[in-house]
Amino acid sequence: MNRFFLFCSLIFSVVIFSQQKEATIDLTQLKTKILKLVNEERKSVASPSLTFDAFLLKAADDHAKHIAKVQTLTHEQTNSKKVNPKDRAYFYGGNDFNLVGENLLFTGIKNQIYSNEDLDALALKIVQLWKKSPNHLKNMINPKYTFTEIGFSIDWENKKVYVVQLFGAK
Repeated sequence: MNRFFLFCSLIFSVVIFSQQKEATIDLTQLKTKILKLVNEERKSVASPSLTFDAFLLKAADDHAKHIAKVQTLTHEQTNSKKVNPKDRAYFYGGNDFNLVGENLLFTGIKNQIYSNEDLDALALKIVQLWKKSPNHLKNMINPKYTFTEIGFSIDWENKKVYVVQLFGAK
């Protein structure tokens, strides 16, 4: 009888824990949704659409991780080779860029699995926060920029997502 009770308890625990899912945000989908909103804003002012760039991705991801680690919004790093956005683009091989801009922020997130509708709302929230800032909006709609990339770092413990959008012109 004791073995049966132990066996049933084990099965029950496995079933319960296997049904619990970790909180997730599909960052690829979120990035695509943010780019769509940014390009809609650019279109409204006759700026060309932005396209993704692999070098800017590395630099944006690097800086998103950095600001999450230091828990401070800053455009600078202490590493002498990656001090500012242009340095970071160059560090990761984007030597063709003659102009680099950067938008960054952090915003609160929920400890849940994000649905498509949740991702729409989060993307809209991020873009609206940038649009409220004159300097961020200026980067967003600058017609000189034709390339972009968006990096993320999620801090589930503090329920924050750090977002870095780099813009580049060649």
